[in-house]
Amino acid sequence: MAGLYVVVGNVEQRRINKAAERLTFFTDEYTQIVREPEMAVAWVSHDDPSLFGPACDPQTGVRVITSGRVAWDEPDWQRAETMHQYKGGLSNRLILERYLSGGIAAVERHNGAAAMLIWDPRQQQLHLLTDHFGFHPVFLYRPQVVEGCVISTFADAIADDRAVQTTADYVSMAEFLREWQATPPHTYYNEIEYARAATHWCWQLPERTCRQRQYWQPFQYGWFPDLQTAVEQLSNAVRHAIRIRTLPRLGPIVSYTSGGLDSRLVLFSAADRSCIYGVNLYDTPNQEANLAQQLCEAAGVKYVGFARDDDYYPRWMRQGVRLSGAMWSAEDNHFLGTRDLIQQMGVRTVLTACPVDMVLKGDALERSLHQFFRDRIPIFKFDNRRINGFLAEYPQRKSPPEFSMEIEQRLKEWFGDTPLDLISDKDRLLVEDKRIRPGCYQAATVDSLMFRIFPFDVFMADRAIADCYSRIPARWKLNTKLWGLVVARICGDRITDANFGWRPNASHVEKLLIRAKSRVWRRCQSTSRNRDRGPATDGSWPNLGWYVTHSNTLREMWESTPAKERQLISVLWGSDPWSVPLSNWANPPTPHKKGTIHINSPYALFRILTLLNYWAVRRY
Repeated sequence: MAGLYVVVGNVEQRRINKAAERLTFFTDEYTQIVREPEMAVAWVSHDDPSLFGPACDPQTGVRVITSGRVAWDEPDWQRAETMHQYKGGLSNRLILERYLSGGIAAVERHNGAAAMLIWDPRQQQLHLLTDHFGFHPVFLYRPQVVEGCVISTFADAIADDRAVQTTADYVSMAEFLREWQATPPHTYYNEIEYARAATHWCWQLPERTCRQRQYWQPFQYGWFPDLQTAVEQLSNAVRHAIRIRTLPRLGPIVSYTSGGLDSRLVLFSAADRSCIYGVNLYDTPNQEANLAQQLCEAAGVKYVGFARDDDYYPRWMRQGVRLSGAMWSAEDNHFLGTRDLIQQMGVRTVLTACPVDMVLKGDALERSLHQFFRDRIPIFKFDNRRINGFLAEYPQRKSPPEFSMEIEQRLKEWFGDTPLDLISDKDRLLVEDKRIRPGCYQAATVDSLMFRIFPFDVFMADRAIADCYSRIPARWKLNTKLWGLVVARICGDRITDANFGWRPNASHVEKLLIRAKSRVWRRCQSTSRNRDRGPATDGSWPNLGWYVTHSNTLREMWESTPAKERQLISVLWGSDPWSVPLSNWANPPTPHKKGTIHINSPYALFRILTLLNYWAVRRY
């Protein structure tokens, strides 16, 4: 359970040691305790301390501690090796150098998904910097009450501190069941809040004051002048972001690889492909696994197939919920079960491309599919009215009556400074940005858990990618117009996208022809064959409905739920889920003109089970 735990004020050794224990779940984690007269820090990490461990300047006493990684090019790493005036990890030595020469402004836009802590005893100041997109989770307990304030990358670790007092926030839990996430900065505890993306916090201990400000906001410098310029600059940014995160000194490296558009970029942009493993998860070998292997072979990368067993998602649910804090649905717990494999391979860096869909492909825009008679064509168009929700593409169920007012108020406050009528590119992007940042809240993005179980990095957190994100008009995100060109430029367009069957940068005509061919093929397949094929789909995602009807583990979870938890779920859900036969939750989502309705589907059931398992490990 890698992460940080920081207590401001004079702290007993036993308390910070206990905090380190709460952040430690695996025997291969590194731990360091830092104590100063005015604060104490526990650092627990899967990252090599010689590269990413805490660093200090003995002359000034300034310390730099990061959870997550700041990315550097090889010449920077080599220069850090000569900085013998500092002690500690090389990455934090480089940050020390910049801070000591240029102050906090020199390190505010740090390049990576990292929570950065700087302690300056000369002014008795403690600085906290979150990353541009808020991918790395950071939570605060009563930040304005300086003495006794707690900073941690895990909200549950704060709640388990006997020196703090917290109460459950059931509004956030009801939001999770409705929206797949809570509204930032809320957590499952009323007294604990998220630290916000691209934000600099500063605690001045002599005055006992705390202040915060955003150091970066997108959409401030206009759009790219033309599509070709955008393709060139975003391609260069992506290549460089991946290259500096796949240097030989960071290997061996695993990149979780599907047959889709996004993960292939790591394979074709890596600095040293000989130290990269493309790990593909499947239930049974299928077209997705075949395309993933083709991509690895084309890039000269080692392919590793990982077969999930028939009880994979239910079996790993409780452990995944315990490590994630239940801030995303257990349906997305794809990678925890591969941890033994990663350890056996001696991996020092793990990468995924999970955030790309939301950040660069328009999944968070107000959009809907074109209709052709009764068929939904796989080409999106804009909708022009803001939706107060985090998954605009999916019509959501109504809020439960007991929490409806609070949920609607939170959503109104979160989206309230964005336009209601979406006319311009900026209108759409301002709303989209509310769904993208902070990234650690995004539904279906597993990064928060990944930071806690692997030596993990996020190439999408790169500063240059953030600058590109800030200059891409919404119309170039729709239907992956820009992104398809970028992928084709970096990886070529010979190997198709497993999700849809068309090439990167396919035209609308090509997409429609492939769609029509696919419909004919599906109609020719035996329905009984499809029903009996097990948890596998044609792609990398599982058939969750199969688990609902076949998994004894899942059935036991559902049927053994105590009456108290059943009652609470019924209040948070808005009705009694147990009044619906379990087999009915296996039904696929209902098609809708905007997308699909996920009410009483396996996706909804997995969200409910996520909270049930969370309460079981938390003993609510």
